[in-house]
Amino acid sequence: KYLLKVSSFIDNSNTKNEMIDNIEFTALINCDYVFDVKELNGHYDGADYMPPKWYNELVTNNNSKVLVIDLIDSINKEEQLKFIELLEYRKISTFELPKDCVIIVTAKEVNKDKISEEIYSLVAQIWG
Repeated sequence: KYLLKVSSFIDNSNTKNEMIDNIEFTALINCDYVFDVKELNGHYDGADYMPPKWYNELVTNNNSKVLVIDLIDSINKEEQLKFIELLEYRKISTFELPKDCVIIVTAKEVNKDKISEEIYSLVAQIWG
């Protein structure tokens, strides 16, 4: 289990990754912590299926829509597969990401030993 940490504004003080300290993001999924899968995918509230909190923060923000999946290499390859739907289809469960949403995936080590081949194939590498 991993923690889903959401920042609705530009408060990057809770991140452990200096690579994203200067990025203004709307929602942050920090893979370095423990979270319940319903915090990633959403949950049932009675008969209604509700989106996750980070999704609500993302779609209701009037500023730029930036979703950061931080430190994906801190979880094992099997757990990384939870993000395929988000990266490939730009949706989570039945909830589509806004068209203007940018997804940034960070990792301390970018190689096929640390990152799932499926995830690796869905992201572009940018070296700083």
